[in-house]
Amino acid sequence: MKYTALVAALAVGSLATALAATDGLPAGWLQTGDARTCKGDVVAAVGAPSLRVFSLDCKADTTGFSTLMQQIQSTDYAGKRVRLSAQLRGDQLAAWGGLWMRVDSGQRVSGFDNMYNRPLRGSFGWQRAEVVLDVPADATTLNFGFLLNGAGQLQATQFKLDVVGADVPVTGTIGTPVLPNQPRSMTPS
Repeated sequence: MKYTALVAALAVGSLATALAATDGLPAGWLQTGDARTCKGDVVAAVGAPSLRVFSLDCKADTTGFSTLMQQIQSTDYAGKRVRLSAQLRGDQLAAWGGLWMRVDSGQRVSGFDNMYNRPLRGSFGWQRAEVVLDVPADATTLNFGFLLNGAGQLQATQFKLDVVGADVPVTGTIGTPVLPNQPRSMTPS
């Protein structure tokens, strides 16, 4: 899935919270996305950093993405640099997965990172992942969670949302993704 398409899909998905699934998820969490063959849940986990973990389990024929996410007001984070971190474990990720965070200022996206440029792939044990964004003073909403694009199982736990200093580098983009100056691949090869 292209970067801009995923940004748009996450924006539409978070606005469609009335249609999102919340069965079995803790208060504040919801499942959304365009993949219809994914189950989001909280499951017991042996050998994990916590006794129970969030889990996205997408069937082999899955196309599109699914996310477990929260949406909060950005009041406490406005004008600050924020880091979302969590422990993640993947099993047979057919495409990719990762943490994500989006900062909205009204109807405008003012910051976004979904680890698209450093995706988690395949199978891997528990590892820390993070995304870092600047939250403008006019920000209204923070959206964050983890996503799985395609088939596989991605688990997450120990989410943490921290204010960090300017010495911590931003991992995402501000506003609209940077586009090239000239068209490319005008004739397919």
